Amino acid sequence: MYIDGSSSKDIYMHIKDQGYKGSDSLVRKFITDFRVEAVEGEETVDIKYIKRNDLISLLYKPIEKIKTITSEELEIILFKYEKYRVILKTIKEFKEILFGKDNAKLKLWIEKSKDLNIREINSFIAGITRDIEAVNNSIVYEYSNGLAEGKINKIKVIKRIMYGRCNFNTLINKILKMENNT
Repeated sequence: MYIDGSSSKDIYMHIKDQGYKGSDSLVRKFITDFRVEAVEGEETVDIKYIKRNDLISLLYKPIEKIKTITSEELEIILFKYEKYRVILKTIKEFKEILFGKDNAKLKLWIEKSKDLNIREINSFIAGITRDIEAVNNSIVYEYSNGLAEGKINKIKVIKRIMYGRCNFNTLINKILKMENNT
């Protein structure tokens, strides 16, 4: 049933109707660990479970950086799951706009991506449009506030560690001492 595309829930319901008394989590674990070789003519097909996190990491990393998925497996996934192919293509287009320094394409990308009507992408677009000026600036300019954000984060960590024990002058001295040591 798994090879034919049935979900673990469908398989569980089917074997439960036939008298299975175990839990659905055991069925899910079995299916997750399941590997089978099916022979189609002379060709051998290896079926394996690919973790959701590995597919998600494809949104951030190229296939070459992910050791658990091969290019051939990715091609099969993209062929079988149209929606995932569309999501991957949409994210790739956004990356090209972001690193291409052409913010004129951003508006077209937003409108095109809204038409896909994918909840997660629409949420991402809502975040972009809330602060569209900052997004446009990040595309056009090479400047980053990462250094300042890092220093602010470091100061907040020191402040949390010292909470309730010291006064403001001690906090300043501790921060200055840590900066001089690095």
